[in-house]
Amino acid sequence: MLVVTYGVTIERIIYFPDQKGLMKEELEKLGLTENEATVYLALLDTGLTTAGSIIKKTKYHRNIVYFNLDRLIEKGLATFVMIKNIKHFQAAEADELTNYIEKQRQELEAKERLLKQVIPELEARRKITRQQEEATVYKGLKGVKNVLEDITRSKTELLLFATGWGAKQTLGSYYNQWHLKLKENNITGRALVSKKAKITEKLPYKVRYLDEEFIQPTTICVFEDKVLNIIWENEPLAVLITSEKNAESYRAYFEILWKKAKES
Repeated sequence: MLVVTYGVTIERIIYFPDQKGLMKEELEKLGLTENEATVYLALLDTGLTTAGSIIKKTKYHRNIVYFNLDRLIEKGLATFVMIKNIKHFQAAEADELTNYIEKQRQELEAKERLLKQVIPELEARRKITRQQEEATVYKGLKGVKNVLEDITRSKTELLLFATGWGAKQTLGSYYNQWHLKLKENNITGRALVSKKAKITEKLPYKVRYLDEEFIQPTTICVFEDKVLNIIWENEPLAVLITSEKNAESYRAYFEILWKKAKES
């Protein structure tokens, strides 16, 4: 409290019993920091006063007190007047807390509107960064079957660089089951096969034949952003590479060979 008499300013600090924790926690829940709440309560207890009295009451460093006084003024919870070229501070009316909360609500609504606008771009960037290149090795018949099952759920056209040997012998009955699943799931596809291969069964994808010089010694399956390379042995080995650029390269190479290949 300040009393001004005949041009003489007498500063009187009124100390109340320690009320630490009674209101401080509630103020923090309303959005004030711990230091802001402490300085605000000191202003309420003291009335119009200088920063020096707040420093004495809170036992805070002067820089902390001045910083938090500025923060309270920005939030509309404190004001100041100049008396004899010295700043005197006081807490704003308690109703200003209502205005402070209303301002917070409006700012939150503005942030929510902005977030809705930027979410599509954020999600697009996340997908780009998520497209990391990785390789997974599958060893043994069970592992190869598992990755072949993924192909039956593919959302893109299946491209096969088929050797014409190995798959049917190694997969056994699963060879026909796999092709049946491709058909049932409406998986479209094309396959390049050696002219020496004799394919008599009806397959659920188009087949063209290449001269032996163009045939790979392994089976290569291209689907989605993946390239699967299978080596047919007694214990088959498969390498699945997830890379959009790699898959695009194989697709481009496939199209070149597809134009060279013959339908019979």
